[in-house]
Amino acid sequence: MQRASLASLPDVLDAKDVAGFLGISYIKALKLLRYSGMNSIRLGRVYRVSKQNFTDWLNCDKPTVIELD
Repeated sequence: MQRASLASLPDVLDAKDVAGFLGISYIKALKLLRYSGMNSIRLGRVYRVSKQNFTDWLNCDKPTVIELD
């Protein structure tokens, strides 16, 4: 699977977009959106995060350890 570039991502990301960009599984991306402290929202059964909030989380100065297994 080829990773997506940040510029090619939509303005609002779902777990599939996050998984593709980070090179992780869909399930791990769901856990990341739910437990990472990223500014995401849940709409029904789908988690969404804006591209801006995702890039802010990626560029955060404070490292965080998240158990995804």
